[in-house]
Amino acid sequence: MELVLKEGSEVRNESKNERKKLYRSLFIALLSTASVFAVFMIFARDSTQILKILFLSPIDILIGFGLFMGIIFIDTLRTWVMTHFLDEHVNWKVALSNSILGYFYTYITPSSAGGQPFQIYHLSKWKVKPEISSAIILTRWSTMIIFLSISSILLLKRYLFYVQIGIPVISQILWVIILMGITVSFAIVLMLLVPNVGIGLVNFFKKSRILKWIFKLFKKDDVEVLTKFENNVRQFYDAMHMIWMKKPLLIIFDAMTGILDLGILYYILYRSIMAASYENGAQFFLSFWSLSAIFILLSFIVYYFPTPGSSGGIEGAFYLVFSMYGSPPAVMAGILIWRISTYYLPILLGIVTMFFEFKAKNKEVEDAQKT
Repeated sequence: MELVLKEGSEVRNESKNERKKLYRSLFIALLSTASVFAVFMIFARDSTQILKILFLSPIDILIGFGLFMGIIFIDTLRTWVMTHFLDEHVNWKVALSNSILGYFYTYITPSSAGGQPFQIYHLSKWKVKPEISSAIILTRWSTMIIFLSISSILLLKRYLFYVQIGIPVISQILWVIILMGITVSFAIVLMLLVPNVGIGLVNFFKKSRILKWIFKLFKKDDVEVLTKFENNVRQFYDAMHMIWMKKPLLIIFDAMTGILDLGILYYILYRSIMAASYENGAQFFLSFWSLSAIFILLSFIVYYFPTPGSSGGIEGAFYLVFSMYGSPPAVMAGILIWRISTYYLPILLGIVTMFFEFKAKNKEVEDAQKT
């Protein structure tokens, strides 16, 4: 009985700590986006026009959110199918919650990095074997890295010079950063496809004097950290081998759903800017395919912005580039419509889902205490 009470107290304390982290991340995300748009509004030639477009666009926000719910549905179906064919049967409700909370944690963690780790934890909490949950979530991450890397190489020659912001030197700096991002991405792909490369990198880190000095500077045990990193790398390869070798058709299914997700996300942005341009009586001179190509290339910059959900960096970079091809007020309003539809409303949906998660967890502890 004492053990149950102790566990219940720990769960409640953990819930409080999680809530504090959530509130802090949400505040930073809102502040980052608000700061970027405040700067643009100050320097915009016609800031009142931007607000006017937004007031006329609630239906476009709802349509964008409805399309984003299509992405949630596709991800839910993917998780359900993957667990089913790997003999780990989760129900539809768990798969839906996993998808919603995956985006939620992606949006509230720095550089959009927290979604996959939480999804792995969440599936494991629902009795999915850790190696299976890792395989399911990391397969999506790896297939998307491979798709974006290959796509970027195919698109570079034609679309790199579309990334313009009006100042030639800064545009050239952006090109260099994009090329560096693509290079790093291909290095990651090489690690994914050739396990010896990943293990070799770990062994290189172990021998690095610079890393030892950095660990010492931050008072970290280099042996402990690198050993944990090596174990994670080996678990990753085991998880990948489980699906890539045993269930190759699942990889095709996973890649198709991932590409469909990206296509819908790009379309929501395109539609939002086009709708805002229409409200402003202006034109937008990029096709859906051109916008998608630029989006892919900019992905190697904006998602590394160190704020929750990369907020601020995404809005700023997209505005600077896409405003070259349309009316700046309309483009800014369109980007804000897109972010409300695909970022802020999903965060609210995640908060509601998280509330029910906390409630279910507390009820589980109370039932255990009664017995």
